[in-house]
Amino acid sequence: MAHYYTLGKIPHKRHTQFRKPDGSLYNEQLFSTEGFSDDYSLLYHCHPPTQIIRTDPRWM
Repeated sequence: MAHYYTLGKIPHKRHTQFRKPDGSLYNEQLFSTEGFSDDYSLLYHCHPPTQIIRTDPRWM
């Protein structure tokens, strides 16, 4: 049985357009440590969680 915990304002259903007060979209992220076979969290961000801090030329 799924257990849901919510914090803050969330949309009425998952994986739908969720807009900020200015009309732009929140960024949705599905986070899990074991993929879809275990518990996961659906996170909504004001800014994309994919910000690059630095690059290392050794990996290019």
